[in-house]
Amino acid sequence: MKHDLNRLSLAVRTALCAGIFSVAGAAQAQAITPDNPQSTDQTAPPSKKDAKTLQSVVVTGSLIKRVDVETASPVVTLDRSTLTNSGKPVLGDVLQQLPSISGNATNPQNNSNGGGVASPLLEAGDGASRVSLRGLGINRTLVLVDGQRMSNPDINLIPPDMIERVDVLAEGASTVYGSDAIGGVVNFILRKNYKGAQFSLNDGISSHGDAKRHGFNLTAGTTGDGYSIAAGLDYNKYDETLAARRKFSRQQLYLSSGAVVAAGSSSIPTGRIQVPASVAAQYGCAVNSSGTAQVTLASGDGSALGDYRCRLASDTYNYAALNYIQTAQKRTNGFVLGSFNITDNVTAFVDAFYNHTVSSGQDAPSPVGTGDGLIISASNPINPFGITFSQNPVNGDPNSGYNFQTRLTGAGTRVHSYTTNTGQVNAGLRGNFGESSSWIWDASVNYSHTKRDQRDTNEVDIPALQAAVDGGANIFNQADPSVGSLLSAGVKTPIYVFTQSTKQAQVDASGDLWDLPAGTMQLSVGALYRKQFMNYTVSDFAVLDPVTTTCQILQEACGSPGRGSFNVKEVFAETLIPLLADKPWVRSLNIDLGVRSSNYSTTGTTTNGKVAIEWRPSDDLLVRGTVSQVFRAPNLNELYDGRTLVQPNLNDPCVGLSAADLAAHPAACQYVPVNWAGNSPAQVNTFYSGAATVGATLKPEKGKSIDFGLVYDPDWLPGVSTSLDFWHIYLSDTLTAIQADTVVSSCFNNAASPYCSFIHREDNTSKQPGQVFLINTPVVNLGNLSTSGIDYTLRYKLPHFNVGSMDPGNFRAALNTSYTSTYNVNATPGQVGAKTINYAGTFTPQFGNIARWRGTATLNWDKGNWNAQWQSRYIHRLTALNADAAITGVNIPVASVIYHSIQLGYAVPSIHTRFDVGVDNIFDKQPPLLYQNGSNYNVDTATYDVLGRYYWARATVKF
Repeated sequence: MKHDLNRLSLAVRTALCAGIFSVAGAAQAQAITPDNPQSTDQTAPPSKKDAKTLQSVVVTGSLIKRVDVETASPVVTLDRSTLTNSGKPVLGDVLQQLPSISGNATNPQNNSNGGGVASPLLEAGDGASRVSLRGLGINRTLVLVDGQRMSNPDINLIPPDMIERVDVLAEGASTVYGSDAIGGVVNFILRKNYKGAQFSLNDGISSHGDAKRHGFNLTAGTTGDGYSIAAGLDYNKYDETLAARRKFSRQQLYLSSGAVVAAGSSSIPTGRIQVPASVAAQYGCAVNSSGTAQVTLASGDGSALGDYRCRLASDTYNYAALNYIQTAQKRTNGFVLGSFNITDNVTAFVDAFYNHTVSSGQDAPSPVGTGDGLIISASNPINPFGITFSQNPVNGDPNSGYNFQTRLTGAGTRVHSYTTNTGQVNAGLRGNFGESSSWIWDASVNYSHTKRDQRDTNEVDIPALQAAVDGGANIFNQADPSVGSLLSAGVKTPIYVFTQSTKQAQVDASGDLWDLPAGTMQLSVGALYRKQFMNYTVSDFAVLDPVTTTCQILQEACGSPGRGSFNVKEVFAETLIPLLADKPWVRSLNIDLGVRSSNYSTTGTTTNGKVAIEWRPSDDLLVRGTVSQVFRAPNLNELYDGRTLVQPNLNDPCVGLSAADLAAHPAACQYVPVNWAGNSPAQVNTFYSGAATVGATLKPEKGKSIDFGLVYDPDWLPGVSTSLDFWHIYLSDTLTAIQADTVVSSCFNNAASPYCSFIHREDNTSKQPGQVFLINTPVVNLGNLSTSGIDYTLRYKLPHFNVGSMDPGNFRAALNTSYTSTYNVNATPGQVGAKTINYAGTFTPQFGNIARWRGTATLNWDKGNWNAQWQSRYIHRLTALNADAAITGVNIPVASVIYHSIQLGYAVPSIHTRFDVGVDNIFDKQPPLLYQNGSNYNVDTATYDVLGRYYWARATVKF
């Protein structure tokens, strides 16, 4: 605890020092009237005086229409220049670099899915990018387009040219937007009243000569008296890049017993073959506690016992080299934005976009064996061992139940390809209640639909493989090409189709209530109805049998159908009440109150409120604070997903125990022999599923979000804007797919744990007693989570100056930082052995990268037709927990990383054309190694760049 307090104390002191001038001039600013107004360029927002001349707009984080530039909500805005200067063709590559985003969130660098696991949650290879604000996970960040939620929150689906800016609110906002807005909200604001046309071409390539991309976009629009319409088309293509192209990813690396080992999968083409002690003796193999050993083919065709030797720990298969570090992607986007004034008081509008994405990932050839249902009979002529290899003992055959595992290299790599189609339409009417009224209204309907077709090629057809083996195909000798062709003749392509849709109708109104001495009291009220639906289908031959844990194809590709829907009815209100104005040390003091009641057909009614304070001691200083209740209702996947086989590594506490220790833990360690060596392989079978699939019910997770800070735009220092915010979010009854480690450890610590029934081990009739056969890991309400920290931003437009007689141009600088002080998780509160762990400053596979410090620093320059940008992105050092595969509790340091990028642009007015070039990751920084704990090929792809130095260029013509 003392260590954590010292960390927080250090963070507070550092942040206060960084922003000391934010308050140093407060007293002076109380008396000073600036001679010049605050700059209104893209990096420094308008001053309050300028803001009063602007039209009222709805600000992200509030339902009230405001002219204020800053409110109680700490919003970070990325304008169009920020988006275009990045050179990124898709929005995900820009958003995921923000300091407030951390933890696990997929992106197109994510290829690994265990080889094609069938699940509606699967995204490896589908080209998606998600957002995880505050490291709270993608389900706790709400993605909006002009305030409307997306059914598929993949931000790479959104056409960049239809976006005016992106507002990122990194605090809880359930009273404004409803469920899911716990970590915050990402709101993509659409372009309004666009006039003209432009065409752009872009291209890029890494310094390694791979990872090519190219694309184009076309946007056109016009506005007139009472109407506006804009439309666009966008296309981009990314080439796949093999992991073998980079040194850090060309081989799977393991940290084991303090040594880094280039290894891989134990499923090898020469076989991982379990034999009894009587057979193992002729090779001199060490026999384990089950009285068996493992051998592999050494030479020959495998028809004689002399062709084999003991299998060594170093006998592994390098599957990593065949993975992609950039998945193949093709995207086509289109959008239409329009409005038409039906009368002076009523406007019709429609916002629509469509995306078609084709993408794919790749994995090594299939591992296959008895766990998939394959049987190699003792009587089969290809089998020299005189025993039967099978998942379970065969009735009447005492020499059966031995394990056999191989890899069908002749079947070729497994490619998991996706075709995703997404459309969203928001249409309605808006207007006012007469020219003399301040009240406005809005009525809209929103429909969005996504269909994702996943096809896994080269998945092994087990019945066809069984027939080939029974027919004499020598599975022990895959080096023979003729054998490979026989074994792979029956490969299949299962199809998994995931469909989701959202239908919503909403009405709201807002306006002035009455004048108070300090100003006008405002109110916004509204109601909505929303229905969400999902359906997941699986090819018949790929449907998982929950009893055998197999299907007709490779076990890992077995899936289960899922289907469900829910509806929600909501009413909401927010009021802004001016309390004081133009008093000593109180230029203005407002209170913002909000409430939202949500009735879900699945979980009932929940009501949540917020209180926000805005205090301006002076025109240029805002002190703000918000306390809001937050909630997240179970989503459709968490409720209705069918069973999916997942195979995580299990840290089994029953390894190496004495008879007395085993007797003390009979439920967790049932059938485990004395001094047991552990699960072989270490990856065990678990069944992920929604709660309803196993007959369970869920409730919403709930909590509070607290934010307190200040914003200072000093009139005595024109061009500067700075903010400092302290934030804290905490949740209880978190919705999570329980981890296998949590299930086993909970039962180990408490034999009465309800999770003991989730564990199923091989019994004493098996050749591997104690081996985990299956652990159920459904979605449950379990755990408490809280996180806190500090955000600091600084923007400065330097006053123009000359160097002698030379005009050096205009300069702007910006700093955006976030510090995570705590990330406390209690996975099993109230249970024996439960404890709270602070994951701030650590990496774990479950929570991802929670670096304490993240930041970006940007310097912009322009002069005449030239402009340039330099940006640096910093990720602080951290500790990778439990990083050693052989020794529990070993943690390793992970170094900090700084990425630099540069952009240079030049406009040629005579031909209405602009040229931009840039380099990302200028110094070719490689991602730090996390070995087997890395989500993909040894590294954390959700946080670090894997392509290295990257060159890009773009040409834009305006008409």
